[in-house]
Amino acid sequence: MIGLLPFYFFFVACSDEIQNELTTENLRDNEALVHLTVNLPSSSVPRNTTRAINQTDNIENRIEEIIILVFEEENEQYIYRYMATGKRIQATNNTTQFQAKLTGTTKSIKLMLAGNYGDAFAEYAPSPGNSEDEVKANMGTTFTGILENLPMYGEITIKEGLHTNEDNNFNVKMLRSVARIDIEKSLNAISRPFVIESVRVYRPNNKLQIAPQEAIDEVNPIVTKPSIFTHAQKSTTPINVEIKEDDPTSITGIYVSEANSESDPEAQLTEATCIVVGGYYDGQTKPTYYRIDFNPGYAEHPFGQILRNHKYIFRIKQVNGSGWSEPDLAATHKATGITAEIEAWEDFTTTMFFEGDNYFGVSSRNVSLGYLSGKTKSIDIQTSVPFTIQWLDLAGSPIGNIIIGNDSILPNNENFSVQIQQDTGENISHLVFTTTKDNRTDQNVTSKLRITASRWILDITVTQENPSKYSNRVVRVFSVRSVGSLGANPPSNTSGLALRRILDNPTNFSPEGTVIIGGFAFSEGSTSDLQQTSTSNKETYNSIKQTLNAQDVIYLSYNTPISEELAQVILAWLEGSPNRVLIVGTDTQATNLALLKHLTQDGTWTFNNTNNGFKCAPQTEDNKRFFSSPFGIVTKDASIQRVDGIFGLCSDYPKDVTPLAVSNTDSKAQVLGINLKKRIIYHGDANLNQNGPLSSNGTITTDFDRLTANMWAWIVEQVCETE
Repeated sequence: MIGLLPFYFFFVACSDEIQNELTTENLRDNEALVHLTVNLPSSSVPRNTTRAINQTDNIENRIEEIIILVFEEENEQYIYRYMATGKRIQATNNTTQFQAKLTGTTKSIKLMLAGNYGDAFAEYAPSPGNSEDEVKANMGTTFTGILENLPMYGEITIKEGLHTNEDNNFNVKMLRSVARIDIEKSLNAISRPFVIESVRVYRPNNKLQIAPQEAIDEVNPIVTKPSIFTHAQKSTTPINVEIKEDDPTSITGIYVSEANSESDPEAQLTEATCIVVGGYYDGQTKPTYYRIDFNPGYAEHPFGQILRNHKYIFRIKQVNGSGWSEPDLAATHKATGITAEIEAWEDFTTTMFFEGDNYFGVSSRNVSLGYLSGKTKSIDIQTSVPFTIQWLDLAGSPIGNIIIGNDSILPNNENFSVQIQQDTGENISHLVFTTTKDNRTDQNVTSKLRITASRWILDITVTQENPSKYSNRVVRVFSVRSVGSLGANPPSNTSGLALRRILDNPTNFSPEGTVIIGGFAFSEGSTSDLQQTSTSNKETYNSIKQTLNAQDVIYLSYNTPISEELAQVILAWLEGSPNRVLIVGTDTQATNLALLKHLTQDGTWTFNNTNNGFKCAPQTEDNKRFFSSPFGIVTKDASIQRVDGIFGLCSDYPKDVTPLAVSNTDSKAQVLGINLKKRIIYHGDANLNQNGPLSSNGTITTDFDRLTANMWAWIVEQVCETE
């Protein structure tokens, strides 16, 4: 599991009890005294862990040196003026205090604070008149992942300026300029035994930019993209993390610089920063090595991206085979033999509280859901004490029922419902929020929920977005020129014309349609295009590769003999963003063979089936939305017309794959199904896109029309919703 866990610390007003070295009595007429106290909360929940050798929790909070860069407002922008050193840095328990002597001014100023800045200013000195962006971009330091103190950054805008001859006290939050990695072993019941022997970090950046380049919220400073120092390079040798005990269940406190995402499949293997875990599989006496990538699978965290001030928890859930024989091989090849589940934590430590052995924290204080009814999203609660939840009214006062306990459901407040859930064997509870009606207005709908745990109280903001961002979004769809193809714009003689008419009908999909969207942009390639390799016809290969990488949806239809290289391109394209959907034809044994051999974990397909008609699959918790929303209810076990005898069926699919259409003689044998987590649709009969199974005029009339339109509504949501 990869968890993303931002961790903060705070500047607050200095206590009157602190005896200061500098006082207002020894200031010059134009000088102002600034007091700052750093409050340092714990950065993780108490648990039994093994720290990376020579590391302690103190390094995440300790400040040994700090520079204050002063900017003054001029023509509605802040211009660098001078810098000052923080003096009398004192640490007491969980606080660090310091002070600085600055120039008094009545102008609006901005202070940038760089803590533990290393060699950042050894060769760089900002010049008066430099812009914020210039100073940020040039403030970089060497970082090898093993050092005594972590670089840190914070900023504050002071509109009223600095008062001379008196104390100036301000509240400032700071971000650590690095990310933290924790490795945890939590094997499930079907995993084979595995003993961790080593951990390595491959290809981290050797320098970091102390300040994030993007503008941050001073009250709630969270970064959304990495800021890579101009002179940073990927380290050619891995960081070896020493382990202090045999068979540890966790290794914590590994630090790395930020990294950009990688979308090219070759770069994902050879350029992306990754973790390699060495260990003994199932009693073996020689270790083998397993690669784990920074790939949470969320739009804000694409493949390979590493963000500052985040904690990445790699939780190993299952090991089902030997790894690579050497760590360098694991670092340059696809992961094999190991399973990591993915969970994202954001804004955690700002809402993490400790009192003795008790603790309470939530993964986020903001929940955003799509505009349609039935959309769900959850946040996580980690606590040692019981908690309750209750809605608040517009004035912030509690209203309605109070609930406590797992599986409890808080009645909806006209817009949202919320349920408390907890997985078996886990100490993390989940609050699952669900929208109860569409929001087709031009305004977001917002509610607040209060969580109370002992003396701790947190309010969660829940928002249902309005559909404005969808109305101009055009979804790019590529298909292969064969049976079931969706054609190009405008459609030519396409055998998938019935489906095209449903998608092109503005009543169904348009800014005013049932599904709000700007429309679809269709393109297609030939079967020979999909057979190209970098050695057979490099120009054509690069052209089709570029076309594929520009798509939101790729449909590899009937009789597509895709090459191994382009199969790898498509798999990397899919992993590169959570806003992409792959539709894989499975009509015949030869269709997409090179691709399907990488997807065998989703089941195997049988062909040359006879005397099989189709029907809608039995409804389950996973697929029920496809049979109800937003194009209406699909009749239970509704029959689906079969055109010919060329189709594929799959009966051994795992629980992650949910069937939508099955054989009418075997409800387990799917002809159409979806892996919802991977965003892969398995389409066993391209003829289902034609007249007959679907209405010919683009109207939603039959049960299969409704099922198909509901499926494409889901596709649109995957493409648009989390952007």
